[in-house]
Amino acid sequence: MRRTLFTATAAVATALVLSVVAPVTSAAAATPRDGTTQATAAASCWEIKQEVPSSTDGVYWLLTPQLTAPTQFYCDMTTSGGGWVLVGRGRDGWSWDGDAQGTPAQIAASPTGTGAFAPRKLSSSTIDALLAGGRVDQLSDGIRLRRATNAAGTSWQEVRFGLRSQQRWSWAFGGGMPITTATFDGSSYSGATTRDFGTYSTWFSAVLQRVWTNESSNNKWVRGFNYGSGVNGSTSASSYLFGKAAGYATPFTQVFLRPKVRTSDLTFAAVPDSGTAAIEATPVAESGSLAQPWGVTGVGAGGTGELATEVQAFAQIGGVMYVGGNFTTVRNQDGTTNVVQQYLAAFDASTGEWISSFRPTLDNQVRSLEALPDGRLAVGGDFTQVDGAAASGLAVLDTTSGTLDPAWTTTVESRGDTAKVSVRGLEVSGDFLYVGGLFTHVVQGPQAWASRNAGRIRLSNGASDGWNPNFNGSVADLDVDDDGSKVYFAGYMTSAKGVTVKKGVAISTAAGAPVTQPAWNPTYSSAGANYQQAVQQVADKVWLGGSQHSMFGYDRSTFALENSHITRSGGDLQAITDNGKVVYGGCHCGDWTYSGVTNYDTLAIGSTSTTWSRVDKISLLGAWDAATGEYINTFAPQWKSRGGFGVWSLEVASDGVLWAGGSLQTSVRTNGSNQFSGGFARFAPRPSKAPATPSGARVALEGTTATVSWDAGAPGLTYQILRGDRVVATATGTSVAVPDASAGDRYFVRATDGQGNISASTSVLTPTVSVTTVPAGSTWSYWFDSTTSVPEGWKGNDFDDSTWRTGTAPLGWGSSAIATSIDSLPATPRALTAYYRKSVTIDDADAFTTYRLTTRADDGVAVYVNGVEVARSGLPAGDLGERTYATSAPTTSAAVASPVVVDLPASAFVDGRNVVTVEVHSNYRSTPTTSFDAEIVGSR
Repeated sequence: MRRTLFTATAAVATALVLSVVAPVTSAAAATPRDGTTQATAAASCWEIKQEVPSSTDGVYWLLTPQLTAPTQFYCDMTTSGGGWVLVGRGRDGWSWDGDAQGTPAQIAASPTGTGAFAPRKLSSSTIDALLAGGRVDQLSDGIRLRRATNAAGTSWQEVRFGLRSQQRWSWAFGGGMPITTATFDGSSYSGATTRDFGTYSTWFSAVLQRVWTNESSNNKWVRGFNYGSGVNGSTSASSYLFGKAAGYATPFTQVFLRPKVRTSDLTFAAVPDSGTAAIEATPVAESGSLAQPWGVTGVGAGGTGELATEVQAFAQIGGVMYVGGNFTTVRNQDGTTNVVQQYLAAFDASTGEWISSFRPTLDNQVRSLEALPDGRLAVGGDFTQVDGAAASGLAVLDTTSGTLDPAWTTTVESRGDTAKVSVRGLEVSGDFLYVGGLFTHVVQGPQAWASRNAGRIRLSNGASDGWNPNFNGSVADLDVDDDGSKVYFAGYMTSAKGVTVKKGVAISTAAGAPVTQPAWNPTYSSAGANYQQAVQQVADKVWLGGSQHSMFGYDRSTFALENSHITRSGGDLQAITDNGKVVYGGCHCGDWTYSGVTNYDTLAIGSTSTTWSRVDKISLLGAWDAATGEYINTFAPQWKSRGGFGVWSLEVASDGVLWAGGSLQTSVRTNGSNQFSGGFARFAPRPSKAPATPSGARVALEGTTATVSWDAGAPGLTYQILRGDRVVATATGTSVAVPDASAGDRYFVRATDGQGNISASTSVLTPTVSVTTVPAGSTWSYWFDSTTSVPEGWKGNDFDDSTWRTGTAPLGWGSSAIATSIDSLPATPRALTAYYRKSVTIDDADAFTTYRLTTRADDGVAVYVNGVEVARSGLPAGDLGERTYATSAPTTSAAVASPVVVDLPASAFVDGRNVVTVEVHSNYRSTPTTSFDAEIVGSR
């Protein structure tokens, strides 16, 4: 299915209708919040029903501070007193992650019917915004399910249930959120969790009193709000009960909430004169994978187990992404090309195309890769030979030739009870290459340095400096702190130089490799936590992942545990990376991640004893906020992996694209299609850069209507206009009219891309007060005569024009836009010039600082105010006469499209009567079109 990102801040861009919102004033406060327009948006469907009891089911505008701007939602105004907002609907195929399926507009437009079978749900963040800061477990009416009970959709069931200990919204019902009480059409049921509650009785009416949401073989893994074994469905496109197996039907279901919030309960943050700051979305990856032209397949000498997945390492050098693992073959998307290339291959970092010129040969799997500062590639793994030459566990390749670098002769050896060598961790810091894995010595020619399972090699000469943590167990991963002061290790070690450690340890980079003080004492999630497999320092946290199924974040300085997450069922963490703001963790998890819990052994799915704060969906790869440590539930890839071994390597490329590797086989793309993803998949970052602040913003007030205008920005933007402390209008163009305005209003304009990114607003804009002195379409006196010259003094204020003809503008001839034709009679010669006069009274000319004249040159025009020329266009310089020709002959439509606009000083006008005179010249007497109109607007 196609996945659509939709957050609270994106709501404005996908609203069904764009219109103007009235400000909150004393007058507006008296207006019922009926939700029928943005001007009367309410805080909830419930508020609308309280304000207007006659409200019927339908689409209404809602606004809370968290929604950013008024947005349309579907409200049930009938059931149990009404006031319910629809947050999701569909039949089979629901997703239980926090990302949206579709948009609010799609939900509101199709709340029910066969056209609504494809699930559409609001994102978790949008639902939290509808709660306006309230808790999910404090909803007095709980969660409401309206489920079809027959295939025809003519009978329905009402299910209500409340949640316990749930602050924010989560769609992860299958993870087992504890419920307080539940009712089925009024019949009460207590206990259990959202994973499965109700009755299991085989009596038919009782069979309907069951809801289960966990994915199961009982109904062929269909996701939805399922019935029990006694209710049958079908795969018919028109059936309200879907089913692939006997019993366990999945009904069409609507999900409603009833937050009882009033506008008077809300507080919008005050906006300073400097405006609002930019808002940028968290740069988490898209859930859908990018198109993948090539992948890798097959398993090599490393075997078929979870420690020998097809892809285990990435490293980018320039425009190339190097991929290492236990694969044997490079394959194109459709499988028409299969090329033997074992353990290490190169791909274009931007396109994913295979680079066939890079063809090193190794005899066993690659488990780690690292880009060296000079552009060479360090390779670690279980191999003993590269390109036919001895290279035990560690090698450096020339990326230009793809062959061993002859200048690098350093390897690692095992001189203990086992000869096995494996390098699983590599990282460069300063002049050192840090190495971790299974070995006892770093070797360069005849020289050997004791480096039990970890060491470091000086890049300048390939020698070790004797730095040796002396671990008694192998290293699975390592990460050097950003400041270079210590190295974090994850693995199987329980001592370092005889000092007890707990499989996650920090070692100082100082000579002697001492355990840091304070020492890191990681929390074990289980008595059976035999190893830790991944470690990464990100900003002020150090993340450690491994068994049992833990992803824990620790304070970088004190090593105090700050964030705890455990996955179940399945789920050891196997790889960690980051982009600075988002931490990614790869695992063989396929179900749920529980936040705020540290004990795996007591964590039982479906238990009513809640020891966790939140449950979310996870599948092989999850994302966490680097600053807060909270799980980001909008990232939810869908894919399959061999053996369910999942993701074993992660890398964020220089363009922000996330590369994830392991035993992957297929993935779902952003367009909803399934594709071959041999060994790895790529995920583009979501937009996370705020648009530029709109330029040229201005506000003009005429009467009680303010026109807010700005210059066009990048394509696809929606503009939000704030008045005072909230958004009062949205538009995709470059201006919007705001009613009920006054001279004291404060305005701001900002842009949003609909993806949660909002520009910094303009600084405060105060209205320019405008009054139309001469409206367009006014009545003018005119002289147009080829036989008699225009009378002398026609421009003067005292001239008597009572004998002149009059007409409504536009005046002229030859086009459908003309309101008054002044053309000569047939066979009568045309005059070359038409003259126009109009008087206007201004009580206080100095009340305005500028008067803007807007007219047209069709073909040439000169304008005078009180006998003084103020504008000329399309005419030669110097004195003008009746026989002066215009310098060009535009059509009327062209002249209107390129108006003549001139700002006149206030001194051009006087208090009392003013006279505006105009002469319009043709380019030639038989010109087919000419026209005249003018507008003068005074502003301050």
